[in-house]
Amino acid sequence: AGGRREREEREEVEDAEAAEQLAAAEQLLSRLLDGWKWARAWLRRVDSAFDSLNNSVNTENRKWDAQQMSCRVLAHTPSVFQKGCIAFRDVVLLRTGCRARKVQNAVMLLARNDDLDLSDASLDVLMAVQNMLDQLDCQDDLTGGCKVRGQSKLRKLFLQPLKQLASERCFEGRTGKVRMFGGEMDLMYGPGSEGED
Repeated sequence: AGGRREREEREEVEDAEAAEQLAAAEQLLSRLLDGWKWARAWLRRVDSAFDSLNNSVNTENRKWDAQQMSCRVLAHTPSVFQKGCIAFRDVVLLRTGCRARKVQNAVMLLARNDDLDLSDASLDVLMAVQNMLDQLDCQDDLTGGCKVRGQSKLRKLFLQPLKQLASERCFEGRTGKVRMFGGEMDLMYGPGSEGED
């Protein structure tokens, strides 16, 4: 009986710690979302004030893309709004590795929980963060010879792990096999597919 009581107390402590971590993650992501909300609203106002510049950028991108299509080199000059998204992504989200990992851990902590286990507020935060990450997935400004590759960092740290997690969850619930054809290989995925041809 004593071991059972200790185990129950340990589980209660672990549950309390997990709840604290979840609340801290939700608070961090809520602050990030508030910052993005204000930045996005400001960017939309600035973007609308520079319609002629955005039209010139679109015209130049189409011209450049048409000229370089045979070389498979696509120039990309971002619009005013896209440039603001790039700045927010690179300065607020990815500025330091420590900050990026802290945000990544918070996102993954929420995402790893089953949707039914999350509160409505936590689920709303998670969905809003995923939406924000999709909006920040802008192609880098390659016109200035800049070596910063914020889009690839964003995808590596946030978008790919979220997609992988969603894919794993999809396969967890399957009882059958899924056959995927690709190139020279015929791969079997799903429960019971190990070692089978």
